Amino acid sequence: MAWARRRVEPTWSELAGTLPPVGESSRTELLATRAREQYPAATMHTQIVPYVELLRDRFDAPLYVGLGGRAAIVLVLSRRMRADLRGLGARIERDGARLYLSGQRLGRYGILRAVLELPERELIFETPLTLAHGDVREFLGAAYAGTVELHIGHTHDPWPLQYACSAAGIRPVVAAAITTVAGLAYPTTVEEQAGPAAELAARYPKISDGLSRRTRVRLRVAGRADGVVSVVTAR
Repeated sequence: MAWARRRVEPTWSELAGTLPPVGESSRTELLATRAREQYPAATMHTQIVPYVELLRDRFDAPLYVGLGGRAAIVLVLSRRMRADLRGLGARIERDGARLYLSGQRLGRYGILRAVLELPERELIFETPLTLAHGDVREFLGAAYAGTVELHIGHTHDPWPLQYACSAAGIRPVVAAAITTVAGLAYPTTVEEQAGPAAELAARYPKISDGLSRRTRVRLRVAGRADGVVSVVTAR
């Protein structure tokens, strides 16, 4: 009997080694800079950051971060999307969520297209991600271990949903997305990102366009997640 050869995915270090230096600092780096400015004599400083406070004025648009080595998708919903969070938690616990990641070649630029789909009609969100951003790099590096957290708040609901989800199969999806855009430039500034983002919107007029099983990662609730993250900075 002939045995199929098992595909070996690259390690995150191998993938990260193919990427250029970070062009836009992550929140981890920004917190470290702030700590050094506020506590210049401290050799080590711990900051406790509530996830939903990362999105003070950003609604209905997910944020992908890797603070403290934890891959987290943070989303604050407005009343435009949903009256409150009642009932949504039960659906997520039962059906999980879906994350689609794909590499997109847009002229001389390469970006990742992330689509988060929650188990309710209309709750689907597209986010262009640039590999030049530290937050994106930290998110992907942490997610490569197989766990992604969901932190979902609401402008008119005081109790956010906070889940730790298994993300089985995320490694080949991330590896394929990064490989697809290998050798291209990654937009860094807002001006650079505007063109590729517009081209991406034209390529996929509806958020549900272009999604496939090859780019899908099922997020299944494995337990509750801590609503805050500890960020330790050292000089």
